[in-house]
Amino acid sequence: FDHITEWQQSISPQKMAKLSRYLCPPVFLVFVNLYILENHDKVNSDYSQDPLPVSLASHRNAGVDNTSRNDVIKITNKSNNNVANHHENRRPCRIAIENKADYHYEVIESTIMKYPLPWESFNCSKTNAIFDVALAQEHRWAKNNELDPWRQYFVNHLAGTTRERTIGDGAIVLFGTPQDYRKYRHEYDAYIGVSCDTFETFPQWMRKGQHNYCVLHGPVPKLPKDLEQRVCWVNPMYPRYFIPSDLPHFPPAQFHPDEPIRLCIKGTTYFCDKSLQLLVDAVLSISNPGTIAIQIMGGRSTKIRPVFTEISHLVTRIVEPDFFKFEEIMSQCHVLLPLIHPWDEGEKYFPSSDLKKLSGFISQAIGLKLPLLVHEGIYDIYRGHFTGKVWSYSSKHRSDSSDFQRAFGEMIDEISGVAVDRWI
Repeated sequence: FDHITEWQQSISPQKMAKLSRYLCPPVFLVFVNLYILENHDKVNSDYSQDPLPVSLASHRNAGVDNTSRNDVIKITNKSNNNVANHHENRRPCRIAIENKADYHYEVIESTIMKYPLPWESFNCSKTNAIFDVALAQEHRWAKNNELDPWRQYFVNHLAGTTRERTIGDGAIVLFGTPQDYRKYRHEYDAYIGVSCDTFETFPQWMRKGQHNYCVLHGPVPKLPKDLEQRVCWVNPMYPRYFIPSDLPHFPPAQFHPDEPIRLCIKGTTYFCDKSLQLLVDAVLSISNPGTIAIQIMGGRSTKIRPVFTEISHLVTRIVEPDFFKFEEIMSQCHVLLPLIHPWDEGEKYFPSSDLKKLSGFISQAIGLKLPLLVHEGIYDIYRGHFTGKVWSYSSKHRSDSSDFQRAFGEMIDEISGVAVDRWI
């Protein structure tokens, strides 16, 4: 045993996940247990999480605990010492996260941390659960390469580290290694697809096996009852969901009186002139527009649209392909303005739409704990999940700009007098 301990101490964290392929389960379990016991505090220091929920229940139930982390399905953790010991005596669970598309990467980390799984049916130890990611090697639809930057983030910041799952089910995650989607060995206890409603029809994916699970990004017509516990959506407009808000952690933005207030808008909203005009009018309505800097986050074009002509000197485009660096830049925004509304292209983000989509700006605001200025319809959907200050407005159509300007003015006044990190 002393020799095992000495050898275990010399191994790098990144190699831990690979051992499961070469060691028999009992031997591997020894190394994993030793590793977790000796390194648990160290590997969690850069990825500290809020306290785990005491209970877990569907968001529709009255027992939801909104005093703790509010972006996960809540279920009751019935684990006791006997169950924990039972798990420790079994081989580690091994879960594969599959992503066939060259997008949806921002969902993967939260899928690992929050997707509800029936651990007892796997006959393995959830306290030593290894999660590998199988990524697409061919960028079939996306014009930009999103795979390499996200893979680099996973390798540099996640692989080989351990964390307790934020869903509160008692499982401990060991982040494994990236796999080639086309070549990896299908020897896992469960498979969770984050693009299973994109490339293949949903029923085909689910019928591959009883341990296939799916992250859904929109509606599924006539979902069979026997599949209801094997799917999970990414927003509260559906009965079973988690919010993909697990992101890198950065120090919160500080506001200093001698610098402009950084207002960040979505790169995709950049094509909705009607909503952008609301922002332009609001900027021109305040006494000193020069105190504002507008950052357009993401998108492919570097051009400034004509709608910004009057305030173009205040507008900057941020095009950063590196996933980690992009999130770091966004974390320094003073306020996020999704500018999504039910009267234009943003309708798909509201319950009135058949699509009922999640806007990535919302999950990023929750994950990075950033303040928001949002339409009241968005506020109503996510009111129990926001982690930063929120201002809302009730504009009913494009020409109804008065309430937007009211909320915008209140936001600017408050930011000017209060450091952003005090809102969190």
